[in-house]
Amino acid sequence: MATKYQIINVKESKGNYEGSNYDNRFFLCYSSENGKYVVCGENTENLKMKADDFNFAIRSHNYELSALPGKLILPVFGRNDYLTDFTLADPDTGEVI
Repeated sequence: MATKYQIINVKESKGNYEGSNYDNRFFLCYSSENGKYVVCGENTENLKMKADDFNFAIRSHNYELSALPGKLILPVFGRNDYLTDFTLADPDTGEVI
């Protein structure tokens, strides 16, 4: 069974590392029902996504940024474990939004 991730928060990370600019978004998520409401440790995950992919996913699915926390995220992983796309689901019903 695939891991279910529930979004706690989304963080922006921009900067320059050794001459290369980066602009990423990190989803801080619960990855286990057992560890819910514990925001650190083995029951949480940071899911990384390039800013351009994040913006495209938000626009293409008509999501509001304020609506992300609390929702389940159904990630599509690409190269180097970066997310390339995602859909959201209701945490109570599992219905895709």
